[in-house]
Amino acid sequence: MDEGLRQIDIGIEGMTCASCSARVERALQGVPGVAAATVNLSTERASVQYDGAQTTPQDLADAIAQIGYTPVVAETQLVIEGMSCASCVRHVETALRDLPGVVDATVNLATERAALRYFPASADLDAFIAAVVEAGYGARPLDARAEDEAARKRAALAAMRRDVVLAAALALPIMLLSMGGAFVPALHAGLEATAPFADFWEWVQALLASAVLLGPGRRFFRPGLIAYRQLSPDMNSLVATGTGAAWLFSMLVLILPGIFPPAARAVYFDSAAVVIAAVLFGKYLEELAKGRTSAAIRKLVGLQAKEAHVLRGGSEETVPVSAVQKGDQIVVRPGERIPVDGLVRAGASHVDAAMLTGEPLPVAKREGDAVVGGTINQEGRLVLEATSVGRDTVLAQIIRLVEYAQTGKLPIQGLADRVVRVFTPVVLGIALLSFGAWLVIGPPPAITMALLSAVAVLVVACPCAMGLATPAAIMVGTGRAAELGVLFRKGDALETLSKVDTILLDKTGTLTKGKPAVTDALGADRPALLRLAAAVESASEHPLARAVLEAARQEKIALPAADGFEAIPGYGVKALVEGRLVRIGALRFMEREGLAPGSWAEAAKGLETDGKSVVFVASGDEVIGLLAIADPIKSEAPSLMATLQDMGLRVAMVTGDARSTAAAVGRRLGINDLHAEVLPDGKAAVVQQLQQLGRKVAFVGDGINDAPALAQADVGIALASGTDIAIEAGEVTLARGELAGVVTALRAARKTMSTIRGNLFWAFFYNVLLIPVAAGAAVPIGLQLNPMLAGVAMGLSSVFVLTNSLRLRGIRPWLPEPQASAIRPGGLGDAPHLAHP
Repeated sequence: MDEGLRQIDIGIEGMTCASCSARVERALQGVPGVAAATVNLSTERASVQYDGAQTTPQDLADAIAQIGYTPVVAETQLVIEGMSCASCVRHVETALRDLPGVVDATVNLATERAALRYFPASADLDAFIAAVVEAGYGARPLDARAEDEAARKRAALAAMRRDVVLAAALALPIMLLSMGGAFVPALHAGLEATAPFADFWEWVQALLASAVLLGPGRRFFRPGLIAYRQLSPDMNSLVATGTGAAWLFSMLVLILPGIFPPAARAVYFDSAAVVIAAVLFGKYLEELAKGRTSAAIRKLVGLQAKEAHVLRGGSEETVPVSAVQKGDQIVVRPGERIPVDGLVRAGASHVDAAMLTGEPLPVAKREGDAVVGGTINQEGRLVLEATSVGRDTVLAQIIRLVEYAQTGKLPIQGLADRVVRVFTPVVLGIALLSFGAWLVIGPPPAITMALLSAVAVLVVACPCAMGLATPAAIMVGTGRAAELGVLFRKGDALETLSKVDTILLDKTGTLTKGKPAVTDALGADRPALLRLAAAVESASEHPLARAVLEAARQEKIALPAADGFEAIPGYGVKALVEGRLVRIGALRFMEREGLAPGSWAEAAKGLETDGKSVVFVASGDEVIGLLAIADPIKSEAPSLMATLQDMGLRVAMVTGDARSTAAAVGRRLGINDLHAEVLPDGKAAVVQQLQQLGRKVAFVGDGINDAPALAQADVGIALASGTDIAIEAGEVTLARGELAGVVTALRAARKTMSTIRGNLFWAFFYNVLLIPVAAGAAVPIGLQLNPMLAGVAMGLSSVFVLTNSLRLRGIRPWLPEPQASAIRPGGLGDAPHLAHP
């Protein structure tokens, strides 16, 4: 193999014969940059030699997928230790992406994690960890146990706190020795009088400063020097260079004073020590703020039970929840968290499922009902059969979705990434130019101005804020959205959703309840009308019949027996009830039976105009009333449509219903853009038509029947409920299945993107403003940035970005305005009453 070529192996699924392997081989050989490709049918692997400058592993995977086969791609996450700025992120990403078999690697500074997609036939976890360590950072697999991860973070934070205290304790006496005499002349005189030799107190400063640099300062010097060795200097390199230069210059003044003119024999141990203390304090505040950004994940993880009571061999055994297997019988006592997803096999209770559904009231559970892990059993003893355990539970899937969304990168971050690539070298260049310029033109002793300016430039430059600007906001925004029942499957869905201008909603099951119900019961004696109609319909299997029976059940009406039931297809049904012939059906059925509908016909026209199906009810030879049946519009839908339009969005509806029904629903909701009589597989075409008009479309559907439209849309928003949150269709999942989540998702996306833009502006503005000031550009107007203040400013810049991102925790769920009942007087609303035509 040529030295310039790379070789990887790719697992392939779906090959069944030699022609399949030959086809895959031809496809791979046709990819630009591929020198050789062989496919082995028995091992189901392809071995490819390619030029990394011309093609990527993703190109190879795409070539296989395009001809109908599946490249085996795995995903994993690593915890990365030792990163401090955006340059560190780039170094780790580069180290991982350079490994053979890595399809993609994304590193997040805020979460301190790397998400990898790779060909398991060519790469493994050990290779990833080795590459990160070689780059100068620490890496380990993501711990499955959240408590271990939390303990590790607490220990790291405690260690950093000790270093901050130590650095401050050592830097304070250095400041007193170097600057105290300028403010308290008696202190200066006292120090001179007690010094056993001329430079005694300067040597004390040297000792204390050396302790700071070699102790707490090792956090910057070790990774900074490794980064230099890799020819990729980062924030640690800048701090180490600036403070190291100040310390080295001061040590030379003490050891070899003769090489400097008398006026230049000043020491700057205070700058070196205080900068380390200030920057370290800023990083400590940054870690505290980063901990708060991950509060949502910690809250979700905290919902997981630690133990389960499993019935084995007739006795109850307490085991870690990780030991529970599918099919195990589990006992859940009152007040305990349900450990895994399952079905109730014995017992009855109420379960608090607020964490999943947002429903404030406990839900009754009895034998045969499904329960979800993480919810709380309230009063009864339950015996469950485990149906989903470990990574397959609903709660684990939610956590995984949020984690992957938080690890992703947004397109808006591209500008920051491009700047970071050249940021540190440019800062080093500015520092050298500043040093050289002031050495030539500075007031004597010129070395003082030159050194202070160069150190200030190195210390004030902050790639950290640029590295945290996007991921910190994503973490808080997606985490808060998850708490409100909105799950972003990918981080970039935030940016795309914030840009949509059109919301296309499916009607059935999305805007409506998806279940026909009696909306109007018009008659002189409404209970009698329902009683007779339900008695006849009890023998029918028609969906409208179930709606009539449900209405009677809600009214707690006892039904008499019906005899001689007969269904007349296309017309209606009839039966004998209490000796009288009761007929139910359309107007044509009444006319066929020779019954005059009378004034009820006019009432029916009005209801049909509203898109409702009307059936007449006749007892004996008289039409005694009518029932209107429709798929009721969800109570929050009218308010939602008004809110979406107020947000400047175009709202459209797609349905398979007749145009008249769609028009009726559109009138009630204020939707003018209607797409009616569209078959399920035609919804994606409607999305495409809108996109061809230049619109950015978000499609809202149920996630199962609407999968093609959800995939075609710029953003697919899937309404889920309970255990359906893991549905693959759509970039956004509304875990509570509520329409209100659409506005909440839009708010979260828009506010998160606004925060990201604010963070990036601050990160760029800070560096563009303060780097020239540190270099001495403002000296002519009497302003010079001291390196110690530069260190404080650098630390606080990252804290500002994180604090600004934390404001996203204030995102509130959208709540629909109370609506007047959509049911006509005399209907089955909250307060029904009689209505006559």
